[in-house]
Amino acid sequence: MDNSFRANELPGLLAAVPDHIAVLSLDCFDTLIWRNVHMPSDVFADLDLPGGAVEARSVAEERARTLALLRGEGGTEVTLAEIYEQMMPGDHRAEARDALLAAELAAEARHCFAFAPVRDLIVDAKRRGLKVIVVSDTYLREPQLRALIRSAGGDSLADMIDRIFCSCEYGVSKAGGLFTHVLAALGVPPRSILHIGDNQVADHQAPLKLGIAGLHFRQFDEEAMRRLRFEAAAAMLVDPQTRITHATYQPQRAALALRGADDPVSAFGHDVLGPVIHAFADWIRGEALAMEARLGKPVKLLFLLRDGHFPGQVFRAAHPDLAGRAIDIELSRFAATAAGLKDADAIRSYAETALMRAPLDVVARQLLFDGDEAAKLRRIGDRREVLKEVLRPQIVRRIVSRSAVFAERLLAYLRGQGIADGDAVMLIDLGYNGSVQNGAEPILRERMGLDVAGRYLLLREMQLSGLDKSGFLDTRHYGKRLLYALADYIALLEQFCTLAQGSVIDYRRDGTPIRRKSSVKREQSDCRDAAQAAALAFVRSAAAGWVRPPASDGPDARRHMAAATLARFLYLPLASEVAMLRNFHHDVNLSTDDTLEVMNFAAAGRGLRRRGLFYGAAAKGLYLPGEIQPQGLSLNLALMSARCLSLNLSKSDLDAGAFKLPVWLGQDGARHALEVDAVPTVDGYFHALVPIGPARFSAGIRVGAFAEWLQVEEACFQPVEDAMSGADKGVPAAAAPESLTQAAPGLFHAPDAAGTLVYEPPKARTGANMVLSLVFRPVVRRAAADDIARREAA
Repeated sequence: MDNSFRANELPGLLAAVPDHIAVLSLDCFDTLIWRNVHMPSDVFADLDLPGGAVEARSVAEERARTLALLRGEGGTEVTLAEIYEQMMPGDHRAEARDALLAAELAAEARHCFAFAPVRDLIVDAKRRGLKVIVVSDTYLREPQLRALIRSAGGDSLADMIDRIFCSCEYGVSKAGGLFTHVLAALGVPPRSILHIGDNQVADHQAPLKLGIAGLHFRQFDEEAMRRLRFEAAAAMLVDPQTRITHATYQPQRAALALRGADDPVSAFGHDVLGPVIHAFADWIRGEALAMEARLGKPVKLLFLLRDGHFPGQVFRAAHPDLAGRAIDIELSRFAATAAGLKDADAIRSYAETALMRAPLDVVARQLLFDGDEAAKLRRIGDRREVLKEVLRPQIVRRIVSRSAVFAERLLAYLRGQGIADGDAVMLIDLGYNGSVQNGAEPILRERMGLDVAGRYLLLREMQLSGLDKSGFLDTRHYGKRLLYALADYIALLEQFCTLAQGSVIDYRRDGTPIRRKSSVKREQSDCRDAAQAAALAFVRSAAAGWVRPPASDGPDARRHMAAATLARFLYLPLASEVAMLRNFHHDVNLSTDDTLEVMNFAAAGRGLRRRGLFYGAAAKGLYLPGEIQPQGLSLNLALMSARCLSLNLSKSDLDAGAFKLPVWLGQDGARHALEVDAVPTVDGYFHALVPIGPARFSAGIRVGAFAEWLQVEEACFQPVEDAMSGADKGVPAAAAPESLTQAAPGLFHAPDAAGTLVYEPPKARTGANMVLSLVFRPVVRRAAADDIARREAA
């Protein structure tokens, strides 16, 4: 029998044990009894102490254990009462102490649940005639621990356990000798006991030394453990009250432990996509029932394709009793806006917003212009004049007329999907602005008399619409800065919620959707489909690990979990997730065939070495956290903190380690020495901008003054404006070494202080002020003269 196993190997485990096994011994916490939180100390957040109880309660336990070591015979085992004596010392505080101790026991009961596969193992053990005991390293006494097991798993579970051994009652831990007391109390030989627990030392190595068979129960694989740790860290940034007024909730833990497939795509779908969308679907159910009660009529749930596709799938799987109300609706942002251009105000509202950022071709298509009309807008060019053009009365009448016809086709489609006049409908999408609802709702209310609401995974309206909108994550629970930070990269989640078809761009007269061709590659579609399948597997088994749900599980716990899980994925991706996304492209979904690459690692590497973390302002890809993940966790944490907390930092704030780069500028044989700032970026690289004026000075980099070996990553001439904005474009600059040897491309050796790299200015005279942009890394620094003298003297 292997000495280590996962949860999905528990069924049938006892069938393989030898006949001489007569006792099944189990660890308690994280084996039989689990908590609905990340760490045991999260439970203390329930205690009512000013500023939070987690730290105070943890320090009290540490003090009690240290005192036990000083007073006792080498052990650090203590009872819960002894911990509270350290937390609230003095006889006069006995009543308050007892009340807080009782509150902790109540908090444990609220968060704990019995792990169903281990309960089933106990049932199997009893069927085989085995005695069942629990051996636990705990500060709870036997009556307290038995009561907790009864609360978490019911009377039938507690009654199947013959004996409970608690370390605090014997003064020794499992690794310190508790199993010797177990053997003495039971009066059985060591070989007759099989012990199972989650701690490699306490539950495998310690019993094995006494001849007891010990099996190590691995709750999670290494990557799942890392995800859960990162999600707990993300929870602290998402909500600073985490571990102060509420725990770090992780209701998905049991289901994650039961995952079978370990390939990266399946693991992501099951452990990330599944919990987030499942929590969203549960919230949708509650919102739908509340709307139905308010209006007194059934609510039809319209999952907006394409991004609403997978939430609809999850809703049907999670809530089959309401599956008949879930309807997939092909209603894109383009179609909703086109149908809603019903008057000059609607046209102005769209045009003024779109002309700030959208290409003119996109604006023209959205305003339902034909090819010649779009070409005229391009010829006008100036966006102020374009706005005047589209608001001319003749043009407005043309747009309104075309929009009305478009709306008729849209309404024909909706009626064909079973939506009747006077219905109550809920538009469901990932969010984050509710643009489809903004465009379509006026038409739906006026032309069909629908009661309309919009419900979104993430909602942070840029302009307050006044419509009935809510988000699973919205301003009722989080500040705008956090919602904006999540919306920055929500396109990543969209890639895994869509389906393999193009976005609707029009409808035929009978309502048949007209879609543009999907431009997503097969490899990306296959990855998405596999992730969705794994996520649905999570949904179908989400409660399989619970004997009964923990009392602390509920809408708030699910929201906290989903926000942390989503934030972790968006800002702290694992290497396997970045690899999964490496070739992904994002469909911009504006009635065009345009796609944008999700990550551009080549550009990211150059940008990071040139500008450090601030390269993101000019990043080529959509997913900056994924691009910087190979650089290590510190950069991702810095980015997440800056975005989620809206930290007002400038590039100069990160210039610790900058130095003065010695250079000279030359013209007509004369050389003038000066120093320029060389600021650190990443991986030991520095960036310096050497001013050369309107392309007339040559520049000499006095390498030997500060380095023995230097690597030049990039050298180019740029206009000052481009250099300051972080633009990539520039004229490559070739170096002429003086008193240097070139050991490899870009790698130079300066044997003495005279070594210099000379860059001649570009031949083209632009009249613009130019700089030499230099990205370099001192591979071996040159020691200063006084340092050399000190070493020689020593």
